[in-house]
Amino acid sequence: MRGSWVHTGRLWTNGDPFLAVDAALRGAWHGFSDNHYDDIVDLGPDDTNIRVGAGLAALIGTDGVVRDDSWLEVFQAENGGIAIVQASGPDYPRVLTEALRHPDTDDEPGDPLIVHSGELALFSAACDGTGPHSQPLVPARPGPTPSVHGRPSHDGDPGLLITTTYTTFAFKVRWYTQLDEENCFARWLLTPAAVSTPAPTARQ
Repeated sequence: MRGSWVHTGRLWTNGDPFLAVDAALRGAWHGFSDNHYDDIVDLGPDDTNIRVGAGLAALIGTDGVVRDDSWLEVFQAENGGIAIVQASGPDYPRVLTEALRHPDTDDEPGDPLIVHSGELALFSAACDGTGPHSQPLVPARPGPTPSVHGRPSHDGDPGLLITTTYTTFAFKVRWYTQLDEENCFARWLLTPAAVSTPAPTARQ
């Protein structure tokens, strides 16, 4: 993977997966107040998407081999790509950098993610998408890459809202990947899908 990545947020998980979904569809997800979360429990590691209302969400499943309770670090690229990285190791920034550089040729492909609203929501699948049992969302903001993994805050950690001009993303997942004896990562990658340009019509 090439290109420049900027850290734009982090998500705390106790092992529960997250959803990446068009923000306009999140009201259709009831992970707390209905049985939608049970639908995820029944999925296998090869399942990378789940239906939310009239669309699909990308499933950010978290990898318990990398860590149990963990931060998911969110990065955005100049080309509109989004990477969610779960990392473990004494040199935390280096693991994140290596995770972003790692080729995606052997990653597991998922179904394309469609975002018509211009906003992508990232929130815990154990919560509802909206309402009193939802996770608050904060806008993704550029900032420094964390120097250490660290602990969660004492307050409820929010989800993220990412503004995008792209409507279609290819989705790929890379599970536990060992860099050396002490450092490892998992990665979820959303890449803007290439849009073909019609060939010009020949003049008569």
